[in-house]
Amino acid sequence: MKTGKMIKVLLSLIIPSILYVYYYPWLYNKINNITERGQDLDDQMDFVNVVLMFLITWILIALFVFLIMTPLILKK
Repeated sequence: MKTGKMIKVLLSLIIPSILYVYYYPWLYNKINNITERGQDLDDQMDFVNVVLMFLITWILIALFVFLIMTPLILKK
């Protein structure tokens, strides 16, 4: 069971990271080429930094749920 949970956590970090690093800049630049409303995005982002960004965000959300929401739920 722990291996399955670890895989789910890793996928929940890797998939948004891949989207943020590769897909979103590519899509923005394609749309920007059609609309010509601004400069293209620099799509040279570091994958490890993006994974760390999502990891920190995931930890902060988990801490919020654990520290704030758990006492409220247990109070009922």
